[in-house]
Amino acid sequence: MKTSDVVIREWEDGDLGEVVELLRASDDSRVVSPAGLRHAHATRPERAQVVELLAELEGVVVAVGVAGLNSWTTTEGAAWAFVTVDVPARRQGIGDVLGTMLLEHLRGVGATNATSFFRFTEEGERWALARGWRRLQTGPLIALDPRTVPEPSLPPGFRCVRLSSLEPEAVYDAVTAAALDEPSPVPNDNIRLDEFVDEWSDPDVDLEASTAVLAEDGEVVAFAFIMIVGDQGRHGFTGTQPNYRGRGLATAAKRSALRAAAVRGVTRVTTSNAEENAAMRAINHKLGFEPIGEHVIVGRDL
Repeated sequence: MKTSDVVIREWEDGDLGEVVELLRASDDSRVVSPAGLRHAHATRPERAQVVELLAELEGVVVAVGVAGLNSWTTTEGAAWAFVTVDVPARRQGIGDVLGTMLLEHLRGVGATNATSFFRFTEEGERWALARGWRRLQTGPLIALDPRTVPEPSLPPGFRCVRLSSLEPEAVYDAVTAAALDEPSPVPNDNIRLDEFVDEWSDPDVDLEASTAVLAEDGEVVAFAFIMIVGDQGRHGFTGTQPNYRGRGLATAAKRSALRAAAVRGVTRVTTSNAEENAAMRAINHKLGFEPIGEHVIVGRDL
């Protein structure tokens, strides 16, 4: 095969099933559906200048690449990119072609540095480091069977509710406050309400299982999002308002979400946390999560 035989083009709706299969093959902890990808495409913020590319060989999708500006931060020039190639199509230059196109796009929209998040493999990290990327953060990839999780326990004055019973505006302040403390190469200090509302309606986010903890006055003080596709789940963002930490509220929110996921037929839930996030790693260990791999964030200047 020659790289000249490969067609590089933007994703189309009819490609989404193949794209999901390829993404899941590269990391089986991904919980994503064609409907979720369709929603993400339709709601990408214009200011993020996202490009979604795929490589096609003889009518088969063999690689995907996505890149855009980081719209969750005020850090000027911050961007992200991701490339994965199907195993039989690797070592033939397809990833290089896609990666070069993504970086050229980012430079063209004003990016000065980029990060990439992926499931660690020796091959993947060698590929990235050889092309000017450097390791920035790591964290264990962990999993559990939610059917083993006990009932949540809360201190007096607090209660768990399903996120489906709330409006996204009621949860927004808690999410943005917790996001400021999330270990990240750049601060998550620019999460806009309209974009949060768009993510709230992602069909892969199960609001019937995702949980909020309310104080007596009805304020959302902790939360745990969970994504569910089939019998697989993945914890989304979990956090607690800074002045309510240390009371077991995030643990209760996670337990509630995990038990609800089990009722919905989920048999495995995965998540990952940065090594620096000792508090959340301790919570996950207490819940019974076990390591199954590692996620890595690499970065480079443009």
